[in-house]
Amino acid sequence: MNSLLPPNTSELERKIAQVGKEAFDLTSIRVIKDIDAVPSQFLPFIAWQKSVDYWDETWQESLKRDVIRNSRAQHRIKGTAAAIKRALEPFGYEVKLIEWFQVEPNLIPGTFNLELDLISKSLNQEVYNEINRLVSDAKAASRHLTNLTITTNPILTVCNILAHQTAFTFSSEPRA
Repeated sequence: MNSLLPPNTSELERKIAQVGKEAFDLTSIRVIKDIDAVPSQFLPFIAWQKSVDYWDETWQESLKRDVIRNSRAQHRIKGTAAAIKRALEPFGYEVKLIEWFQVEPNLIPGTFNLELDLISKSLNQEVYNEINRLVSDAKAASRHLTNLTITTNPILTVCNILAHQTAFTFSSEPRA
């Protein structure tokens, strides 16, 4: 059997199927399944196909491929503490999540605190908004962030000598 067309197919439909036959070559389908082999211009389409929740064209190509590759696993754990950690770690952040029952005295049920170390990355409004967006997308709707602590350790280069400055910590408690 060379075709999946039904017996009552018109001559025009048979000719269109013949012309488009090369598009369904198995080697091209294999390339699409291998995220590392897909040409970069097709990554947004693959991301859409794999149900990537958020996509940013300004990301580095390696990060785009990682987000696509991890999409299925991310959806499997969505709404858990592990999902929040996994959403932030590809950006190079160290993440510590403290749920309401892990603190003495206990916090309000259903809440959590988040401690991030940006590891030599700068903190600006764009980074802060991105962190909040990632946490909001990954957390369960019934969970609420009560305190976000961000620590950044900037590295300063002076005369080709690497000097480590003191850490800056930003802590915010959302308004009630």
